[in-house]
Amino acid sequence: MRAAERWGDLVRDVVVELSARRSRSLLMLAAVALSTGALVASVGVSTTAAHQIGADLAASTLDQVTVSVAQGAADAEGGGSAEGGAPDAPAGVFPADTEARATAVQGVVAAGRRLDLSGHGPDTVAPAAVPSGTAAGGDADAIRHLTVAGVVPGYLDAAHDTVDTGRAWLLGTDQTVAFLGVEAAKVLGIPVTTDPTGYAISVGGTTYRVAGFARTEDGGADVSGTVLLPYARVLAVVGSDGDAQLLVRTAPGAGAGVAGVIRVAVRPDAPERLAASQVESLASLRHGVSNQLGRLSAWIGAFLLALTALLIANAMVVAVVARTPEIGLRRALGASRSAVSAVFWCEGAVTGFLGGVAGSAFGLAATVAVAAANDWSARLAPWLAAVGPVLGAVVGVAASAYPALRAGRVSPALAIRAD
Repeated sequence: MRAAERWGDLVRDVVVELSARRSRSLLMLAAVALSTGALVASVGVSTTAAHQIGADLAASTLDQVTVSVAQGAADAEGGGSAEGGAPDAPAGVFPADTEARATAVQGVVAAGRRLDLSGHGPDTVAPAAVPSGTAAGGDADAIRHLTVAGVVPGYLDAAHDTVDTGRAWLLGTDQTVAFLGVEAAKVLGIPVTTDPTGYAISVGGTTYRVAGFARTEDGGADVSGTVLLPYARVLAVVGSDGDAQLLVRTAPGAGAGVAGVIRVAVRPDAPERLAASQVESLASLRHGVSNQLGRLSAWIGAFLLALTALLIANAMVVAVVARTPEIGLRRALGASRSAVSAVFWCEGAVTGFLGGVAGSAFGLAATVAVAAANDWSARLAPWLAAVGPVLGAVVGVAASAYPALRAGRVSPALAIRAD
């Protein structure tokens, strides 16, 4: 019972002292709140930012795998050459159902082959026909530098590209049709319209009807300056798929796993004939980013807490000096040194705890506000709410150590005469 009474008296003394010096008390509370709030906010924001960075890395960096023919595999596979526009495709490294085999792999969203004609055969592009009453145009120098590529329909989805609705299937045939990138159409003097009927181009002496126009979606492979032809037509002209590539788009974060099995899925009989681009798992990088941001926030918070501790210690030393007569009177009335020191210990703890509560609320609100401003998903660990009060109380007690010990050493006789 006596202990309870002593603690009650101690708390009342602290409340009276804090109420009597409201300006000083509010300043110390604000200092603790700002420092602990900054620590909580920096930890919360860094955790949220690290999670967002990890999500962005998984979504943008790990969603494409490129499969190409291994060096020397095309020669070993055999396959001859075909004349100009002959539709008879030679045998190659990639099987005819490559896309079906690739999309059967778990985590694969889309897949498609591409084979560039440029550098492997006659690839001079020029307007071949325009509707009656329409003048042909085009920059001759630019026309010679247009990229000509053969693709299958699945390539467009894998590369985040599109062509006119309902016509992509033509790229899976051997028809003499072409899709023009927007810039390629401009160079050729062909207007980008929903109905390209009557327009045709010549590629290496073979006439191709313009079936539509290719467009690049956000984050997709740039095909604006490319002429897209059916893959079978280009393969027949080149004579080999040794330089063909299979582009595979995966679900976010599945790139590393797909890269490890895609060769076997496409060529289970001879996976060594294919080479998959190495997609390293970024789990360690994401973990490292999180750790580095966490360390940065911890150092910032520790620095602010140290400054706060100095501020509290300075304020309480001033309080000890100002209250020297009171301390002397307490000692003269029989208060022990530990009882006098306890008043200052308790005052520091209460100030730190209350400031920490306010700091936690401020830090959590700041984290949510920053996440909302950047369209992030806030990541708030439950323990963050308890960090502020605990740290505030610890800092308050630590900062009160010297003032409390100094108050306990005050001589009653000297203290009374000091007034």
